[in-house]
Amino acid sequence: MIEHAIGAVLSDVDGTQIMHDQRLPSPEVQAAAHSLRAHGIPLLEVTSRSHALMRNLVTPLDLRDNLCTLDGGATVAHADSGEVVWSQWLDAEAARAVVLGIGQLCTNIHFDVDSRGREPQEVLADIESGRVAIGGTPSIFAIFGTETSSEMVTTLGGFSGIKHTPIMGYKDSTDLRCIQVVDAGVDKQYGVEQMLRCADLTDERVLAIGDGTNDFSLFAAAGPEGVRVAMGNAPDELKDIADWVAPSVAEHGFAAAMERYGLV
Repeated sequence: MIEHAIGAVLSDVDGTQIMHDQRLPSPEVQAAAHSLRAHGIPLLEVTSRSHALMRNLVTPLDLRDNLCTLDGGATVAHADSGEVVWSQWLDAEAARAVVLGIGQLCTNIHFDVDSRGREPQEVLADIESGRVAIGGTPSIFAIFGTETSSEMVTTLGGFSGIKHTPIMGYKDSTDLRCIQVVDAGVDKQYGVEQMLRCADLTDERVLAIGDGTNDFSLFAAAGPEGVRVAMGNAPDELKDIADWVAPSVAEHGFAAAMERYGLV
């Protein structure tokens, strides 16, 4: 039975629909996403990923031209084409200052496709020499050792005009952490609000599902009437404010949540 009181699903990606070592969601998650489509319930992805890293999920999750919130809330775009319908990005001056300011603390720091996977020292050298110019960018994603977490937060606190996520786990590593830096006015909640406005869904009751510390703002975007589902692999703080705790991502918790709320 379909619960028509819920008009859209807002879903995190990594750790919610897909495990960190997976390229594609499980067959169970894919089936749930296709069922949402069949019943006319939009599945709206809300992720730290860029569109380039989202494209491989469009067909398996039957996203088509659904809108999605990307870059930690900095961009709203069509899932299939990547056409941007709203954005609020870091300006070039702020992005350059942050990369140069925290780069030495990182094992990896990227702000575009070219910087992804390169050694931070190479990236910093290219910026300082003028070989690489940073333009306006949606976000900066920094990966660093657990032991530098405090220094990272302190250093970022010295910049104006930016906001960063809470420190998050990186994949399944016990030694690495990550953080995403965006414009001061941006987070998942703000990006979702813009997405719902663009999709003409502001009056719909939504279900939000996530697994990370950056999903507190996703839960806030669900509003007082929305449903909040934490994954079984989520931190206790997120579970504590959830309406229901689903099985873990390894146990296809996204699919279980859609079934639990009568959406598939």
